[in-house]
Amino acid sequence: MSCCQCQGIENMFDKKAAQRQLKRYRKKGPSKTTRMLLDAIRKKGVQGLDFLDIGGGIGAIQYDLIKAGASNGTSIEASPAYLDVVKDETLQNILADKVNFKHGDFTKLASDLKSSDIVTLDKVICCYDNMSELVGLSSKLARKIYAVVYPRDVWWAKLACKMMNLYARIKGSSFRVFIHPSNKVEEIIFNNGLKQNFYAITLFWQVAIYTR
Repeated sequence: MSCCQCQGIENMFDKKAAQRQLKRYRKKGPSKTTRMLLDAIRKKGVQGLDFLDIGGGIGAIQYDLIKAGASNGTSIEASPAYLDVVKDETLQNILADKVNFKHGDFTKLASDLKSSDIVTLDKVICCYDNMSELVGLSSKLARKIYAVVYPRDVWWAKLACKMMNLYARIKGSSFRVFIHPSNKVEEIIFNNGLKQNFYAITLFWQVAIYTR
């Protein structure tokens, strides 16, 4: 992830955005695709497993996995505002002793991270220009389950992406959204010894679970 993209993430996903998303989560729970991802993971069994949640956001995945029986986990988040919000919420839910929070770009932290039973990337691949580095490093760390949500590479999603990036440019933001070829993403995952175990789509998103 470039320095400009990191700065763009901090500006785009600021305190107001974090609090707004947390409020929505408290009222409605996880988003549709996050629920799909979590449902598929739970069906594989999470009791006693540890996890690595890349782009942990407000902690929706972390809360669910801990409540489902996961032993502990690590959250990597590039936005300090989201980390501040999720730490407060985690303390309220008595999960602070089970989740280790780290701030920064995952690809820069990866060499210091241990492998985890479950690795999740919920709408994170689309935030990285260097997809191959992100997917390559993260899928290597998955001992049992690798779970991702990322955009479909179809024309309407690409058009929406261009409009979002144009709006960001007009607003002076350096944040950009990327739609990477699905076959390239899958090729990297397969080359790291994982096989697809679950797949579903919505209009714009694809949800996939890979296992060893």
